[in-house]
Amino acid sequence: MAGRFRIAVIEGDTGESERLLRLLEGCSEGGLGSIEISLLESTAGALAGYPALRPDVIIFGPLAALRATTADLQQLRARAGLEPVPILFVLSERDSGSSACLQTGCDDILLTPYNPDLVQLKLAALQRFCDFNRSLQAQRNRLRRHHADLLQEQASARQIFNNMGHESCLDQTRAIRYHLSPRAVLAGDVLTAAYGPGGKLMLLLGDFTGHGLAAAVGAVPLTSIFYSMVSKGFSLSHILRELNGKLHRVLPADMFCCAVMFELDPHKGQVRLFNGGMPSACLRRSCGNLRLLESRHLPLGVLDEASIEEAIVHIPVERGDRLFLWSDGIHEARSPRGEHFGEQRLLQALSSEIPEGECFDHILTSVSRYSVDQHDDLSLVEVALDTAAPWQDGAWALDVQPGSKAARIGDWSINFTLGPEELRDADPLPLLHSVLAQVPGSDSFRDPLTIVLGELFRNALEHGLLRLDSALKETDRGFAEYYRQLERGRRQLREGWIRIALRCRDRGGRGLLEVVVEDSGAGLPELTVGGNAYSGRGLPLLRAICRKVQLQPGSSRVRAVLNWGGSSRRGKSRAMATA
Repeated sequence: MAGRFRIAVIEGDTGESERLLRLLEGCSEGGLGSIEISLLESTAGALAGYPALRPDVIIFGPLAALRATTADLQQLRARAGLEPVPILFVLSERDSGSSACLQTGCDDILLTPYNPDLVQLKLAALQRFCDFNRSLQAQRNRLRRHHADLLQEQASARQIFNNMGHESCLDQTRAIRYHLSPRAVLAGDVLTAAYGPGGKLMLLLGDFTGHGLAAAVGAVPLTSIFYSMVSKGFSLSHILRELNGKLHRVLPADMFCCAVMFELDPHKGQVRLFNGGMPSACLRRSCGNLRLLESRHLPLGVLDEASIEEAIVHIPVERGDRLFLWSDGIHEARSPRGEHFGEQRLLQALSSEIPEGECFDHILTSVSRYSVDQHDDLSLVEVALDTAAPWQDGAWALDVQPGSKAARIGDWSINFTLGPEELRDADPLPLLHSVLAQVPGSDSFRDPLTIVLGELFRNALEHGLLRLDSALKETDRGFAEYYRQLERGRRQLREGWIRIALRCRDRGGRGLLEVVVEDSGAGLPELTVGGNAYSGRGLPLLRAICRKVQLQPGSSRVRAVLNWGGSSRRGKSRAMATA
């Protein structure tokens, strides 16, 4: 019966059993409450009937106490399991000092002759102990159920987060290696990567404040915005501004996301990188030189408005370059003495003379050997920049598969003009993609059109309107200065326009797509042949993709014609890869 105080009395002498029974019944009548008393002749009987008895207290009578052994008490406690059951011995005043009797391991004693008041006080204390233990057991069971529910919820959440990354290209290219080691079931670190139209690679490594579910929830808006905007062709700065605004609106005031994100343009051979609150990224040149790319901006979600462009670094890519990104879990890995791994040891691992391609494993091994426990989410990413393009063995990985049937899309044209306000922060590609997405079969020229349109638009803006000189990009310092002048010129633009016209002529599965870009500037400058390591790649790239490119120095109008359908790229994918 629930709520009863159950006492098991073990005693082989009938007279002693009766005296204990009357004593305990008197305690019940004296205010101890409802007591259920079971009389047993031996320890063996108590062990056999234990599942039915489930006593709260076990009392060994005078004769049983003298015969009890340590093994008897161990067996009784084993039957009780995790629930502590006090065991009392009834001893005479003469036997109470016998160490042999007490060494068996009893918890307390009752002395004869009995003092009913003292016995009642002792049993009342034991009853309170048992009630408290039952309360603890109930709390433990509730915590177990709550923990099981929490693990199930976290497992479901983790599956949802994994499914949200199905658009990721992390496991589709050998150029990217990554290691994500969450401290809890769910990670506060998030890694996303995807190819945009035209083959640009976008990758973001973020670190939300905190751990577990609260930190991982922020990955939901971040990943959905990232993959949606990358697929539509938005630029690095536009994606970062949208992420910053969204996180600022949805995250609590004490949460934000440190993030490092880059955009790799394999055609132009350059990287644009943003670091907001993350540890310095590291560019490792093929010669072994290291370049740290420090944080230049607050984490995402801290401020409503963000000056993204001023924090973006432009880096020319050379053969053999590798970019390393990591979260602060690497720096904060602790030794047995509590010392952090730190940036200095990480740079030593990066600069070690080891075979090419083994630096990633060397870093992880160094951190693993140094640390004894993981105190934070730990993430490491390596990108081989010169092999991260979405083509493989000279073949464009994003092409429509050979032999696929081209859809008829008819004859149509699109014309629009960008004024100075739009040009200060223009990104025409997402607008065009949203319009062209409504045209059946437009996927067949999505990638080449993105490359051609992007190149022509940048030429019209940078050289037609802003009159920038590509000769600046002959050195690393000049390369950075060129893009500083570009951003300054765009912000100061008060007049001018760029007009873009597209016309498609369908010829029954084979047709032409004409792209005309014109600006209000004084005309394109004289074109140099070959250029240098950091410039001069635009025209060869256009000629590799297009059927025809018409441009004249001094003219502000450029016309490019692409084949659509059939051998749309004229077998020049390899030329694109080396342009």
